[in-house]
Amino acid sequence: MFGSKLNVRRFENRIERYEAVPVQKGKILFYGHSLFTRCSFITRHQENPMLEEEVRMKDGSQAIINHGFGTSSADDLLYYYSRMVRPYEPRALVLATMGNDVGYGYDAKDIMEILARVIQWAKADFPDIRIYCFAGSPSAKHKGMKDRYTRVRKEYNECLEAFCNQTENCVYVPMHQAAFLYENPEDIGDYDKVRDDLFLEDGHFNPQGYALFMDFVRELLDDLL
Repeated sequence: MFGSKLNVRRFENRIERYEAVPVQKGKILFYGHSLFTRCSFITRHQENPMLEEEVRMKDGSQAIINHGFGTSSADDLLYYYSRMVRPYEPRALVLATMGNDVGYGYDAKDIMEILARVIQWAKADFPDIRIYCFAGSPSAKHKGMKDRYTRVRKEYNECLEAFCNQTENCVYVPMHQAAFLYENPEDIGDYDKVRDDLFLEDGHFNPQGYALFMDFVRELLDDLL
């Protein structure tokens, strides 16, 4: 449908699990890869806290709907937009992609062009929506590596930051600059110096990492909560 390199219907079972939950409108919707999935109900790992439970409105009511699906790419986010975003009429949309896209053969410009379509669709459907775009996520798995993945990540981050700076109500989120990821303040922003104790062997956050990630999300979205 979109000239994808992938079988974008491979996530049908996960999407149907989300669709089995009654639609709630007007929430902050998280939509992206396993950074989000591993703190959602469909593929929760290692006793991770759930995003919807931990990040609430200041009055205690639900703030977030988490529609992450692990191993997804920007093409997958585009393909499922009409089912996973549009019906929920979110007041804010939080997006994360890139990590899997590289393994599927996409380069930085490919990823950015596809993600831009997701953003354009959301802004057309919901003109006042605020959109947050996560830069390539830090991971202990890639520390010290100088390979295609790290090169694409750097280029993608640059493309994404430039796009957000030029797009109204679009916020670039450089999570690799979050202080909680580093032992020393002088290391902040250096992907090669993230704390090992916050990650599992596969490179994803462990429960401690996710607890700190929840604090990061609360701060990021504070004026919406």
